[in-house]
Formats: sequence, C-alpha cells, structure tokens
Amino acid sequence: MNGQTVLRKSWIAMVGDRIYSREEACYILQVSLNAGEEEVKKAYRNLVKQYHPDSNPNQNTHQVYLRIHAAYEYLQEHPYQAPVVMPVRPMRIFETNAKTKAQHVQQQRFQEERKRALEREKENRVKKFQEAQEAKKKPVKQQTSEEEALNKIRAIWLAETIKRQIEQDKKERDAQVRKQVYQAFMQQKLNEEEELKSKNK
Repeated sequence: MNGQTVLRKSWIAMVGDRIYSREEACYILQVSLNAGEEEVKKAYRNLVKQYHPDSNPNQNTHQVYLRIHAAYEYLQEHPYQAPVVMPVRPMRIFETNAKTKAQHVQQQRFQEERKRALEREKENRVKKFQEAQEAKKKPVKQQTSEEEALNKIRAIWLAETIKRQIEQDKKERDAQVRKQVYQAFMQQKLNEEEELKSKNK
C-alpha cells in the first residue's frame, strides 16, 4: 500500500460516511467526474474487495468500507449527465412580399452606385497622394513663418480628414456586410419562389 493510498484511507475514515458532492464521491472511488455507470461499478467492486472488513481482519477498515459504499450510492442516485447544448435558432427575417422585393432591388442599385462612388473616391485619393509625392521631389522653397503655420494647419486638417474617412469606411464595410447577408437571403427566397412556381406549372 503506497503513501497516497494510506492518505486517502485516513481521510475517508476521518470525514465519516456522508457524501456532499459528486467530486467527493468520485475522489473516494478514484474515478473521473464524468465516469459512467460501468466504470463506477468496476471501481466500487475493486475497492470493496480491497477494504472489506473480512479481507482485512488485522486492520480497522470498517469506516472506509462504509465510506466507499456511501460514495457508490451517491453516484447511483446522481449519475453523470452530459451538458446539454442548445441548438442555435436561425435569425428571423421579415416575410417575403412584393414590398420587400422592391426594397431588395432598390438596395442592390444603391449598393452598386455606392461602390462606384467609393472607387472614384479611392482613385482621387491615390491621385492626390501621387501628386504629393511628386511635389516632395521638387526643391523646397524657403517658407515664411506664415506659410509654415498654414502648412501645419493643413497637415492637422488632413490628419483629421483621414481619421474620419477611416472611421466612415469601417462603418460602411460593416453595413455592407449586413446588407450582403440580407441580399443573399432575399436572393435565396426569390430562387425558392421561382423554383416553386416552376414546379406548380
């Protein structure tokens, strides 16, 4: 009998034969917390044979035996139950009708126009950036204090403009993702209705 077994036996005899939790019962029977009925029975039989008073006439194992029996009864009354995973319900979207179809078509047109506008704006930013790079290559004239102050103001304004544009682009990307999900759903509904109509014919 090793030191861990002696320590477990001493603790079992000290706390009595009442079980307060599944963790405590599994510790006594030396099984995992998610042990099934067969594993619990097997561990119980092995421990009963090991600590039965008739098998240990020279040792006082009666209290340990009662503790093992109490742990087994506790696990029989409180079997392991796997956690229940609740199914994720699909998001409810408005019912398809003529109005929503029209809105869907209008939304697609708006998205296309917005996409073209963003592309033009991007081209303009790239063009301005290239012009600024070319201007840097030219020899720099000696600036007056007034020109230097104006340049600092322009730099601050440009930094704030870029910051606002980045925030606006992020909001537009998020809105575009939501709209794409909605469009995909509406397109699926239209396809289903067309398929249903073709079957009814």
